[in-house]
Amino acid sequence: MSNERNAGRKPKISNTDLQNIISRHESGESIASLAAEYGVSRQALHKRIKEHETLPDTINWMVDGECVTSMEIDWQHHVLTIINYVVRLSKLPFGFNNNPSWQDFIKLLEEKYLQQMGVDGPGTFFMTDGEKTFSPKSIRELEIKSKSIPEFAFTKKDILLTRTDTDGFQMKALSNERRLFVKSQAIMSGLHMRDWAVEIIASDIARQFGMPCVIQKHCHFAYGGRKFDGVYSDNFELDGYTFLSFESLLESRHISTKDDALIKMNAIEKLKWCAMQLSDIGDLPYSDAEKYMLDLAVLDCLVGNVDRHTRNFGLFYNSLTGKHEIPLIFDNGMGLFEHDYYRDNYKTYDEAMNAVYVAPYGEDPFDLLQALHKEFNLRKIYSGVTKINYLDTLTTPFALEYERRMNDLWQKLD
Repeated sequence: MSNERNAGRKPKISNTDLQNIISRHESGESIASLAAEYGVSRQALHKRIKEHETLPDTINWMVDGECVTSMEIDWQHHVLTIINYVVRLSKLPFGFNNNPSWQDFIKLLEEKYLQQMGVDGPGTFFMTDGEKTFSPKSIRELEIKSKSIPEFAFTKKDILLTRTDTDGFQMKALSNERRLFVKSQAIMSGLHMRDWAVEIIASDIARQFGMPCVIQKHCHFAYGGRKFDGVYSDNFELDGYTFLSFESLLESRHISTKDDALIKMNAIEKLKWCAMQLSDIGDLPYSDAEKYMLDLAVLDCLVGNVDRHTRNFGLFYNSLTGKHEIPLIFDNGMGLFEHDYYRDNYKTYDEAMNAVYVAPYGEDPFDLLQALHKEFNLRKIYSGVTKINYLDTLTTPFALEYERRMNDLWQKLD
């Protein structure tokens, strides 16, 4: 029933006014002076502020400028409620956990936000003494900001597999909560390879060329009391994707890459044959499969990757849709001579190049790139790239010479 006389005490302070008052009070103004300015008693203003402090706050979790989760925070009762707006688990602050506890929220603050903002160690963020002060209620958005070189520590039970050829190994593991895939540098005949740097270079070149690729970032891989360089990337399996290798796809159709007719094909014919198999098996447009195979070949040429084989290209299977998809490109580290433990014994660049070829075509990368351009007109397909920008994460003389010559070739393609 309406109040015809419009009786009752009207609030003299709006919510907007209250926010301004709280901000000014936190900046040092007294409750008494603010109460006098707004025409209320000091006790009444103090009560309004206390009531406001008990109201739930909403904090948005941001990834790449997109709000992926809203969190309603009841600071007084230590209750957390979340709403997720995306299905990609790798983006969500709590991953699989749709009902995080207060402790989960505290852990998120400590590990993903507060320490990066300069707040001292875990468990101290509610402290307001000293120079580094922090009010949890001041947060409106949280976003992961990568540290310069994060470190991941693993035990034997964490290791998924190791690379074990040529008296060498390369450890791979998943981080806590399976969010990230972490790979150490390869150790071959006692030589610590800088393949991690090639991975980073290759993923950045893929970005320049608009090629869908697993983005690799530098990290430290700690295991067995030792620390290795390595790379980490999002674990695409969290988002419902399973990688199916080309080899396994062919086996499902009883097809072999050792067939004499395939072996006798030239590089362009092999590329198109592989694209046709991916298109047919995955029920995908041939043009999409061909572009994927072309992206692979071009990227492998640009970094001199010799390790493209039937187990590291293929298709994604999306369990959410029940369909095959063109996968992201990954596993590009065995390039720029970081596949060859004899590299430091070569006297000339040309001598070192004798061990560089692009698989599965068995072609010199410079010759193959020109053949690909003649067939597909690469400058038109990758029209936005006039010059290749190689990151300076690898500075060995042969690698720098390779980058210079490849850039020179790319700019001369017509």
